[in-house]
Amino acid sequence: MTLTNALNASISGLNATQAGIDVVSRNIANAGTPGYTRKTLTTQNQLVDGRSIGVAYSAAQRDIDLLQQQQLRVSKADTIAAQTVANYLSRIDTAMGASDSGIAISSRLAELTDALQAMATTPENAAIRANVLNEADDLADSLNSMSDLIQTLRLEAEAGIGAAIQEADVLLKRIETINDQIVRANATTGDTADLADQRDIAIDRLAELMDINVVSRSDGAVSLFTGGGFALLDSAAAELSFDERTSMDATSVYSTDPSLRTVGTISLTAGSTSVDLIAAGAFRSGEIAALVELRDNTLTEAQSQLDELASELMLSLSEETTNGTAVVAGAASGFEVDTAGMLSGNTINLGYTIGGTTTNVTIVKVEDPSILPLSNTATNNPNDTVIGIDWTQPIADIVTDLNAALPAAVVVSNPAGTTLRFVDDGAGATSDINSLSTTTTPASLTDAGTGIALFVDGNGQTIYSNSLDNGGQKTGIAQRIRVNNAVVSDSSLLVTYNTSPATDVGDPTRPLDLIERLTNDIRSYAADVGIGSPSAPFEGSIDAFARRVVDYQASQAANAENAVSSFKIIRDTLQAQYDADAGVDIDAEMSNLLVLETAYSANARVMTTVQELMQIMLNIGR
Repeated sequence: MTLTNALNASISGLNATQAGIDVVSRNIANAGTPGYTRKTLTTQNQLVDGRSIGVAYSAAQRDIDLLQQQQLRVSKADTIAAQTVANYLSRIDTAMGASDSGIAISSRLAELTDALQAMATTPENAAIRANVLNEADDLADSLNSMSDLIQTLRLEAEAGIGAAIQEADVLLKRIETINDQIVRANATTGDTADLADQRDIAIDRLAELMDINVVSRSDGAVSLFTGGGFALLDSAAAELSFDERTSMDATSVYSTDPSLRTVGTISLTAGSTSVDLIAAGAFRSGEIAALVELRDNTLTEAQSQLDELASELMLSLSEETTNGTAVVAGAASGFEVDTAGMLSGNTINLGYTIGGTTTNVTIVKVEDPSILPLSNTATNNPNDTVIGIDWTQPIADIVTDLNAALPAAVVVSNPAGTTLRFVDDGAGATSDINSLSTTTTPASLTDAGTGIALFVDGNGQTIYSNSLDNGGQKTGIAQRIRVNNAVVSDSSLLVTYNTSPATDVGDPTRPLDLIERLTNDIRSYAADVGIGSPSAPFEGSIDAFARRVVDYQASQAANAENAVSSFKIIRDTLQAQYDADAGVDIDAEMSNLLVLETAYSANARVMTTVQELMQIMLNIGR
């Protein structure tokens, strides 16, 4: 009986050693296989009635640190998100060029200014005037091409989101399949380590696409959730879908309201429930989050900067401010202005004092009443009160609306025609009208001031007035800005600003004024384009803002590259640590193999000895 026990023990030892050698050989063979983790065999003393009868072993197990694995996945998601952003921004930076390079928009603007200066010297020279038009056309083309690039990048981001969601959906179904295989294997052989490796490969890739949380279940399966807590995989995989769009322009925007949304969104469907994951903020890191951020924020900000530059460029050259005429009406006094010729988006600028407090009001002409009331951010001035007035109604109603919007101590009336009069409260002596003016963009190229609509909205060659109607004329204007065909047809309009009396062909007044408007006039720029802040918007000349836009994009690209470098250092450090702990060490495996070889030989020797002793006993029995 004792020899039988010894024989059984040696056989169990041989079996355990063979299993160990099998595990070691697989480790060595897969030392360079991506996603493979080192496997170990656990052995234990096999007892019957408290006595050892040999050695038992279980299925091969993986040796990984789950917390370390999750940290690595988070780091990879951060790295690929940063790399995605950097790739897109570098293309904008390259196309935009440095502010002192010949290809930058700011350089194109400087070349237009130089051409205007040459024209101011010899305005009668048709060739020099033609050069002004050429430089203006180059500037418009530069704004057009940069805007086209940004919308192309947004469309690429849209396609990238679609491809990533399609891949993520496939990965979820693969993980679900492997989950099922692991659950079945746990119920039979318990050999699930290699399946778990394959599942981790899929999870690792999914984690690069989006930030996820992995929860292990008691049956060996895992559940997956987005970083925002939405279930991607529980008992079954949810379905991910993306309603991709095939075209993109500056008006293409994301909205939580499906009727207003003109770009694709990501839907998660589980059973009869569907969730808009972008609206829910489910994506915080990874490639998908980066692409959504690029499409909906980063690239739209770049477009907004170009639109702001184009808008202020066009307005700076064409706007005319006309001061109101002082009037006295009984005990009341103030000013009146003629509103004839005002275009939608043009303004009346009112300053008054009541009780020692001075208020500046910008009254905006509106022809789309659905956008009313306007917020105070409708203008670039952070210190004004904005009032939008529907100008499609009779002037009597306009007066009524103005009186309703303004304090009672400021009285508005219509003395005649299209004139509006603003006066104080007269005998009440509680208010004063300090100033009144109109800022307009004249449709006429002559007899309307020294400015000129050199650039127009390419949508019908219309005068640009920064109309707020129907989504706003500013949106996408950098894509639509064109040189005014009327000026192209008659370059003398660059000089002639009056017809009666006619401007002399050699008069430099208009060219000099245009130069002043581009280089010295200080303007405020919209704070929501990322340059300046709501309380302190950027103020400067057109050429100063152009340089700031170029420098801002260069800085964004540089910051993105720096972020990539930082995230890569963290990722590589975590990867090296994970590989050292979970990967295959050939030297360690070879050392383990020698131990197993020795154990195998020893067990075989025990078996041989037992067999010899048993044979001796049989011989004695004969």
